[in-house]
Amino acid sequence: MSELILHQYAESPFSEKVRTLLGYKQVSYRKVDIPMIMPRPYVIPLTGGYRKTPVMQMGADIFCDTALICRVIDEMFPDNTILPEASAVSDAALANWVDTFLFRCAVAITFQPRAEVGNAIFKDEAAAAAFAADRAELSKGSTQLQMDLGIAEGHFLAFLNDLDTQLHHVTFLGGATPSIVDFSAFHLVWFVQGREPLRQMFEPFTQVLLWCKRMSDFGHGDVEVIEGPIAVAEASQSEPEELLDKTFVEDLPPGQLVEVMPIDYGFQPVRGELLAAGF
Repeated sequence: MSELILHQYAESPFSEKVRTLLGYKQVSYRKVDIPMIMPRPYVIPLTGGYRKTPVMQMGADIFCDTALICRVIDEMFPDNTILPEASAVSDAALANWVDTFLFRCAVAITFQPRAEVGNAIFKDEAAAAAFAADRAELSKGSTQLQMDLGIAEGHFLAFLNDLDTQLHHVTFLGGATPSIVDFSAFHLVWFVQGREPLRQMFEPFTQVLLWCKRMSDFGHGDVEVIEGPIAVAEASQSEPEELLDKTFVEDLPPGQLVEVMPIDYGFQPVRGELLAAGF
């Protein structure tokens, strides 16, 4: 089995979700630091056009979307599972809500004008403008990342209040150990807290702050940084893993040419031959 390679950039919240999970699982892996914006000459050849971050690689196998990435990591390192069967439906539903609707709230809050004061992400106004143009292209044809700031703040603060209430009674949202919901919720709190002018909104939520410390204490695992060409060469020199459990959705037989793309934003289709389609 090939060693994991994570294609990511430091400021990416969804990358932080996966990095923290790898820390929790105490995984040794390699990472490629990719640009925040296009072009990404050593990622797009691997994904076929998929633009979201992060992407996980194992040899010639490329995994997109953190819902899948986290499930694959949990299957590879099953000790202290984050996907307990006893709460599979509720965990999946809540993690999906956090990663979609609540992420939209976090984006609106994090990129409001007040949060730009002292923002170290962009070195100058030109870099900020380039990022805005890149994300406008990424979200072209979608309204999923658009939300009124007042609505976003109301929902996010209500979530923090509920989160704080629950954490008065449990160590993690998963109970004694974290579940996938912890990692989904943590990366959004981490994202908003990264803007210094916004940190005061967390002050009333003492249990949330303690939980954040517990999550961040997992670290990011044992990481080796490699360059993009090394990862691309490894993919080209490897064979994909055999699909041992091939399952198929009705009317999607293998062998046909298909296009796959996200349903929220990032409508850049990936074209290829279908090998399997299932749940």
